[in-house]
Amino acid sequence: MKEEKQKKKNKYIEFIKELYKSKRGRALLFFLFYIIFFVIIISMIRSSYNERPDYDDKESNINVEYKLDGIENGNYHFTREENINGEITNFTGGKSNNRIEGVMTSNNTFYNYFIYDSINLIKTTDKYEITNELYHFNNITDDKTIKNIINKSTLISKTEYETGNISYNYEVTTNTIDSILNNTNIDVDMPTNKITLEANEENEVIKITYDLSSYATYINNAPTTMSININYSNFGEIEDIEIPES
Repeated sequence: MKEEKQKKKNKYIEFIKELYKSKRGRALLFFLFYIIFFVIIISMIRSSYNERPDYDDKESNINVEYKLDGIENGNYHFTREENINGEITNFTGGKSNNRIEGVMTSNNTFYNYFIYDSINLIKTTDKYEITNELYHFNNITDDKTIKNIINKSTLISKTEYETGNISYNYEVTTNTIDSILNNTNIDVDMPTNKITLEANEENEVIKITYDLSSYATYINNAPTTMSININYSNFGEIEDIEIPES
């Protein structure tokens, strides 16, 4: 049996040697070599692709690998910038146990503020007083709402940065946002709203940018530009926040 295999092997070798003697034979051998080479490369690529985790977005087929755990756990430091028709308000603080303590900057004036559930307190003199809701569209940017909105948004593109961070760019209609927030079924023909998630090298989302101009225009019944930028850091490192004395 071994002798027969060896004879066949020798025949193949002799055949290749004979082909190699002529110019036309050498060309044929090189052609066969490249075919075999490319078949191997294609097989390797397919094998590598099949071994990748299936994170692809169903509609866009863009590979998605980010997590919202740090934000949804509700313990982090943050900066929040709200820009409404060019008027900017900044918030900086920390969140823990569903309590937020921070500093609000508006028109070059600083205010200490505190939020607990739906209660908003602001310190304008030497004590905290109850005020109206401080954040605009808090019902959209709330930690527990983000995933629900993203799941009903359309992933448009993905951007990779030299730092290793990756941003995912979504679009969501005003109809969809209002449906999520108010359980309505409106049908307005307006530009889409945009939401961008930026994740770090550990795939943790550390920044969310909202362009809610379309929804703000619908709510206000007047042309409105509205953007909200929120940066998150120090996940799980914020100590318990005490309720301030009024």
